[in-house]
Amino acid sequence: GTGSNMEIAIPKSLEALVRRKVEEGHYSTEAEVVADALRLMQVRDEVAAVKRERLRDALDRGYEDVAAGRVLQLETEDEIDALFASL
Repeated sequence: GTGSNMEIAIPKSLEALVRRKVEEGHYSTEAEVVADALRLMQVRDEVAAVKRERLRDALDRGYEDVAAGRVLQLETEDEIDALFASL
């Protein structure tokens, strides 16, 4: 098919990085580097969306718990980290 050829200008500050990735043999072309970067961005966005959903669910559960008097006091960083790890 005739795919529209998207010409993308890479900021000067990132050109060296893109070239280095190709030179190191991780990618065949500069376009592949950019495509992979975009895939990583997509994954990151999806992970962020999942985290937001889980946080929203946790908050909803939290309001129910507060209303029911099931409340956990978080005093330390460790306790907070443990809570997030369990979500």
